[in-house]
Amino acid sequence: MAYDITTPAAQMLMGDLNDMPSLEDVFFVKGKVAIVTGGSSGLGFNVTARLLQGGANVVMASFNPAEENNACGVLEAKGFGPDRVRFFQANVTDEDDLEALIKFTDETFGSIDILVTCAAVWSYAQIYNLPKAEFEKAVGVNLTGTFLTVKHVSKYMIDHEIEGKMCLVSSNCAWLPYPTFGGYAHYAASKGGVVSLTIEAAKELKRYGIRVNTVAPGGMATEGAEIKTVDSVARVVYAMCTDFTDGITGEKVVPDNGMTHNILKYQPEISQFPED
Repeated sequence: MAYDITTPAAQMLMGDLNDMPSLEDVFFVKGKVAIVTGGSSGLGFNVTARLLQGGANVVMASFNPAEENNACGVLEAKGFGPDRVRFFQANVTDEDDLEALIKFTDETFGSIDILVTCAAVWSYAQIYNLPKAEFEKAVGVNLTGTFLTVKHVSKYMIDHEIEGKMCLVSSNCAWLPYPTFGGYAHYAASKGGVVSLTIEAAKELKRYGIRVNTVAPGGMATEGAEIKTVDSVARVVYAMCTDFTDGITGEKVVPDNGMTHNILKYQPEISQFPED
């Protein structure tokens, strides 16, 4: 059967193609402006680098000013100078700091289109020895800090009619105790709250075209680890910040290399299987 462009079916297919943006348009973030809390170290630094590679301008927010020189110096050596990336000292639990961060980002780069929350703290203690102050610190930074950042950035996006993207970093420890000997009840509780916060924020902000998702990785040794381990998560976070994921909001994406489903690198030999 000969191809006939005038048929309704062919016209429909042609319309689909004409309306389809290029992959470059949907998978790059050229001209976008991002805030990455915890963006000058660990996973946040990898996310910052990927967003820069994708064409965005980035403000790295961190409570630790000592991280500025290393982070900015390394990025500048790779061609990303102060015209593309800046550091801002901010405590995510302090609303005045967050308002200043938003003002700085707007004045420096003119917009806020993307938010990634990587700022987090953790420590180790069994629950029966866990000081109240340590529990409150983890919840304060990891959960309350995420809430406050979302609160102020979403207000900016709404006021400026920006259909932005938010990616809140949680952890699979919210439902998967890891390591098996425990010691992270405070961290798990805070990250479980981030998962729930994501769903509610997505529900409330969808009417404004703002999409909110969470990425929940497994354990990552961000100091001295193989870069591909952290970067495999950073790439997923980056994808959630692009138009490639326009159809996803309120979702939990789990780049833990199969850990949640007990898909581990170690596989027992058949001889180790239990007898029937």
